[in-house]
Amino acid sequence: MEFSVLLNWILGGGLLAAVIGVTTLKATVAKSNAEAERAKADADKAKAEAESVRIDNAEHATRILMENIVKPLKDEFNETKKELGDTKKELARNTREMARFRKAVESANSCKYSADCPVLVKLRDIPKGEPGHVCVRGTSVRGQPDLQAGCIQSRACTDVGCGAVDTCGQSP
Repeated sequence: MEFSVLLNWILGGGLLAAVIGVTTLKATVAKSNAEAERAKADADKAKAEAESVRIDNAEHATRILMENIVKPLKDEFNETKKELGDTKKELARNTREMARFRKAVESANSCKYSADCPVLVKLRDIPKGEPGHVCVRGTSVRGQPDLQAGCIQSRACTDVGCGAVDTCGQSP
């Protein structure tokens, strides 16, 4: 083989085209791999951004929930708790006051003025309009009403001091 035939064959296209094709193919494969890696990195970055947005939205929703729902409920709860405490204090005051009142009423019967005591008369009085309402007519010591035995009124008492006609035989 002569040198010219050999060069003709190499430069003629067969071997040179194969070498250039392989070299170009390697460069194309490397470029494609680099683009694939870049696309994969972009996809991972997009996932991270989406996760970040999701976390931001969750934080925002939580903040709105806290400001618009939890805080007012907490304030209302604290106010109700304070009112309950005030109510308990008032109940305790009323209980002490009732105990003092009971003690005073129980000791009133042993008072030397208990027979003419207007407070005891009012305490024994049945409210108007109820069956068995006892009419308080006449006056006793110190101008206070006196309980008349057998003086039963009808249920139609409307005036202070029983304005209805009484059955005690007294003139009105």
